[in-house]
Amino acid sequence: MNGMTSIERKLIDFIVNRRQLLFLLFLVLVGGVIRLAGRNYMSPDMLYCLIPWFDQIRDSGGLSALSAQVGDYGLLYQTIISFMTYIDISPAYQYKMLSVTFDVALAVMVAVIYRDIMLNGVTGKGNDCSADNAYRRRVLYRSCLVGAVVWLLPTVIVNSAYWGQCDSMYTFFCLATLYCLRKDKFIMAFVLLGLAFSCKLQAIFFVPFIGTYYLVSKRFSVFNVLISVAVLWLSGALAFAYGRSLLEPWTIYQNQTLDYNEMFLNFSSFWVVVGNDYKALEGFAILLTLFAVLAGAYVCMNNRRFLDAREDYYAIAAWFVWTMVLFLPSMHDRYAYALDIMLVLMGLIHRRYLRYALLSVLISFYHYGFYLVEERYGESIVLAAVYVLAYLHFSMTLYKQLKGRLPVGE
Repeated sequence: MNGMTSIERKLIDFIVNRRQLLFLLFLVLVGGVIRLAGRNYMSPDMLYCLIPWFDQIRDSGGLSALSAQVGDYGLLYQTIISFMTYIDISPAYQYKMLSVTFDVALAVMVAVIYRDIMLNGVTGKGNDCSADNAYRRRVLYRSCLVGAVVWLLPTVIVNSAYWGQCDSMYTFFCLATLYCLRKDKFIMAFVLLGLAFSCKLQAIFFVPFIGTYYLVSKRFSVFNVLISVAVLWLSGALAFAYGRSLLEPWTIYQNQTLDYNEMFLNFSSFWVVVGNDYKALEGFAILLTLFAVLAGAYVCMNNRRFLDAREDYYAIAAWFVWTMVLFLPSMHDRYAYALDIMLVLMGLIHRRYLRYALLSVLISFYHYGFYLVEERYGESIVLAAVYVLAYLHFSMTLYKQLKGRLPVGE
């Protein structure tokens, strides 16, 4: 047979004309298949915590089990588990489906932020670019690619589909909070922040930046924090109906801070280099962290450029999160989850940040592997020292950026 058939030609034309969309769909499919492959993997947390909690809640009557604390998560998560007990699907599958759902939401949120930055906030891009339809189409496609990168990050995949953890939940709400703050949607921002705290106490890593933005921007009232407090409290509404204390949303997190009397747990903390004497170092670590974030706030007050350049806004937020996880005591392997996402976002905007993103994700994945494969901690002084040096280099890079001493695109 000579030549190409009309059906072949139409099929090839279809593929070529829609190659970008098809490539994105392929990436989404790859991420989905990898997650599906992990559906039967049972992590230590799943075996010894999540499933026993599920069984205890189910055996105690589902929703009626909200009358007492089960596990160490907040009331919102316990309420979700209570509803899950009425569904005739493997609890491991349900946990993972919940987390994977927020993987999708997180990828979309990062794509939205990237698009907003590229259209409105990249240094060296004028406002005229937002009116260029061709440029807008390119940005839309690149935004989808950025979302796909997050969807395919090994730490994101392992955290939800293999580990069965839910760090994508609070991270999604925290990034959505930052986005709404930058858009001056303050009520929604603090509703989302309340939901982030309802998911996990680790939302506190974002508080120093939000406080700094409050001081520098003067765009919203400190009383907006009451919205977040109210949302956190309302997250326990169903549990209150079953007799739980009205203070329970806060006492649960207070008790969590007393669970681990270690300076670090399977994490490349600053304290891996210094030592693990919790009694001697805990107070000093908290003071050091406070000093670092106050110093960062002072620098921001003297360099208000990040109010205009949106990539600086998110880079500074990443710096505050990194400072918190690096210097606070009792940090775990998964506590850098949000930081990894933010550094990846920054690395895809400016290549000067890409080195930090790659290092942070690789170190996190290293710790994930030690815990999930060998069921032990894998702290390394050398790795921790590299992590600390990367933080210091990132700090200097960001400082120079704020001072306007780095050329565009470096």
